[in-house]
Amino acid sequence: MGAFLEKPKTDKYLEQGEGNGLQFGVASMQGWRVEMEDAHMARSNLGGALREWSYFAVFDGHAGATVSAHCSEHLLDAIMATEEFQEDIMKGIRNGFLTLDNDMRMLPEVSSGVDKSGSTAVCAFISPRLMYIANCGDSRAVLCQSGNPVFTTQDHKPELPVERERILKAGGSVVLQRVNGNLAVSRALGDFQYKRSAGTEMML
Repeated sequence: MGAFLEKPKTDKYLEQGEGNGLQFGVASMQGWRVEMEDAHMARSNLGGALREWSYFAVFDGHAGATVSAHCSEHLLDAIMATEEFQEDIMKGIRNGFLTLDNDMRMLPEVSSGVDKSGSTAVCAFISPRLMYIANCGDSRAVLCQSGNPVFTTQDHKPELPVERERILKAGGSVVLQRVNGNLAVSRALGDFQYKRSAGTEMML
């Protein structure tokens, strides 16, 4: 069955915790996939001057688990290590994404061409006063108040006019609402086989 099992794996991973006045829960199930391709990170104390800050992220992997697993372990550190994070958090988050994506090209299994996995991402930094949300791909954050949605992130899909134009300018194509007829998202971490056009805006 290719990338699918004959029977789904229905064992569920559950995690819950609390800190900084927040409660969180995580649930995941492998399902029909040959391996678990999704990952997450939840941290309710970022330490030091950011001890009252929390970070939550979900990574939806595809074509393997290498990129999603690496992102869950390293995206937070990549963001916090940027020069911009202390002064301009939004710029720090963006540059952290870009730095991590570029660094993953050097992973042995990626640079050799053996691994061609990718991952979407959605993350949230929560301070006592503000919340910063970033996404890449179609993993979505929904902010609710009294049970009603008041904000949602924008999915990055190839059929969106601005995304389609960017893909075409980079030398790609959109076929059946997929990048080059294969990838269902227009932006992702990893997926380096789609990021080969130097000097053009890439998929992140």
